[in-house]
Amino acid sequence: MSPTHQWYGFLIYSLIIVVSLAIFAQRAFYLFRLMKLGKPAVRWDEVGQRLKGILLHVLGQGRLLKEFHAGLMHATIFWGFVILTLGSIEFFGKGFTESFSLPLLSGRSYHLFMQDLFSVAVIVAIGYAAFRRIVTKPKQLTLSTEGLIILALIFGLMLSDLMADAARIRLAPDTNDVWAFAGSALAPLYSNLPPGSAQSLYQVFWWMHAGMLLGFLDWILYSKHLHIVAAPFNVFFRPLTPKGEFRSLDLEASETFGVSQLTEFTWKDLFDLYNCTECGRCTAACPANAAGKELDPKMLILNLQDNLLEQGPKLLTKKNGNGQPGTHDGSAMVGDVIHDNVLWACTTCLACVAVCPVFIEHVPKIIDMRRHLVLNESRFPTELKATFRNLETNGNPWQLSASTRADWAKDLGVKQMREVKSAEYLYWVGCYGAFDERNRKVARAMVKILQAAQVDFAILGNEEQCTGEPARRIGHEYLFQTLAQSNIETLKQYKVQKILTACPHCFNTIRHEYPRFDGHFQVIHHTEFIHELIRTGRLRVSAEITQRIAYHDPCYLGRYNDIYDDPRALLRSLSRGPLVEMHQHRSRSFCCGGGGGRVWMEEHEGRRVNHLRVEQAMEVQTEILASACPFCLTMFEDGVRGKGVEESIATKDVAELVVENLR
Repeated sequence: MSPTHQWYGFLIYSLIIVVSLAIFAQRAFYLFRLMKLGKPAVRWDEVGQRLKGILLHVLGQGRLLKEFHAGLMHATIFWGFVILTLGSIEFFGKGFTESFSLPLLSGRSYHLFMQDLFSVAVIVAIGYAAFRRIVTKPKQLTLSTEGLIILALIFGLMLSDLMADAARIRLAPDTNDVWAFAGSALAPLYSNLPPGSAQSLYQVFWWMHAGMLLGFLDWILYSKHLHIVAAPFNVFFRPLTPKGEFRSLDLEASETFGVSQLTEFTWKDLFDLYNCTECGRCTAACPANAAGKELDPKMLILNLQDNLLEQGPKLLTKKNGNGQPGTHDGSAMVGDVIHDNVLWACTTCLACVAVCPVFIEHVPKIIDMRRHLVLNESRFPTELKATFRNLETNGNPWQLSASTRADWAKDLGVKQMREVKSAEYLYWVGCYGAFDERNRKVARAMVKILQAAQVDFAILGNEEQCTGEPARRIGHEYLFQTLAQSNIETLKQYKVQKILTACPHCFNTIRHEYPRFDGHFQVIHHTEFIHELIRTGRLRVSAEITQRIAYHDPCYLGRYNDIYDDPRALLRSLSRGPLVEMHQHRSRSFCCGGGGGRVWMEEHEGRRVNHLRVEQAMEVQTEILASACPFCLTMFEDGVRGKGVEESIATKDVAELVVENLR
């Protein structure tokens, strides 16, 4: 080739790269501007912990591999891109000069071997991905033309690279080429071609690879596969606060409450919308979706994403000269884009968040939109009117006088804080333990256990109020903060340090949410406490249970607070029979259906979530369905009656089983 032709080729090649990078940068900056329309959020703290997450969940693909086959497929494609990126850098460098090489890599046998190994592995993974989408069609996956084009592009990238390498081996073999096993295996395809034809094919595959690589780089920012670029950053910016802590509202500084439009989300919420991989793990884990409700966590994020990208130009328009982002026109985000039924179906079980491989935060967004409906629109299920009114006037969700809160303990000789002023432990009974007839049995059992172990404890009695947890999850932030501050004032009055409770919802709220209001207490769940009493010999029990026991992991004890082992160890100390696990257990436990205020809402669509969970218990032929949460116990009592199996399945709290087997 003449020097002039070489100069033209170099110029065209450089121009293509510059244009491609400019398109990428322009789109990336546009998406960054959109994201920055959100409210502030602190996500730059604890950099070391965040980088550790990158190693575990990006490079290590930790969450993806929990679903082994599909996870391995995605991980292989990702790892392949990491390895092949190094090869791509050399690839483009050699487009300028053949002498370009990366230190410690170029020409090394292990580099050639890894390049070919991952090229072949990615091709196999792409084949499996296409097979899943076209043949097996898992329910949670969305079959789209764009998704198939992405797979075809990745396949083309791998194949063109191998074919170009095979032509290079045919034209200029090297002693290290034996390590490039895939390229060497394809090189004989060029053996009967004259050198000129092989050179031409090399150029074709080389330019094909370069064109697809640059085109893929630019198109990805315009496609639904934007997560390929965004996901590592989303893992870095993941929440490091306790899983059970929801963000608070500054009620005094806010003119409106919650989220009704995109710009009222935080920037991290908007960045979440760029990250959905459309894998459907969140939808597959969602109990409301399994029960046939309108809620689909994947579509919740994708619908918000579509709305953000559609309204982007309008949102970036400055209005009225005030420098504030413009509001979008057209359909209301809450109500039209995201239907009310979607928001009210959520049980806040956190299953969607726990399985998302890129750490999208679905539940906080739902709570923020509920806050808008409740506090700004007064638009919520009619049955919640009574719940709110009762919480305001009685300090409990029912129309029951606060003066009767301690009636359950009248004949048990339980001390009250107003009488003794201090005790080693405050037993936080909770509204269910104090007022619900079924759960009063659990509270009485707990008292008998504490008395048997000679624990110094007292209760607040009529001074205790609801923690406010249902109000916050439903969206009534004002009511939550009022109840929380009142309770914290009462607890501080008695200088309470250690709080014991049988309710995971109370446990989580006092442990993780009260500190935001200067309420700092050591909170212990009764499963942890009872297990410790048995382990240390302060409480003696007999292993007399012979029935099959299935333990249900409450969402607010398990997924929210990672307490899985203590309840099981406790039950093993009581039983000579088998402790069986339902299909979904521990971190993948299926919700009882009562969280997020759902226990006070009517069912208007689909099936009852608690019936689905009871069916899972029936599948393992359990005789005792054990739980450690008053919400779960209530839902299971209803569930076994609804399924007509109350004669064959007993629903028990772990504290009741302990009392039945006290020595």
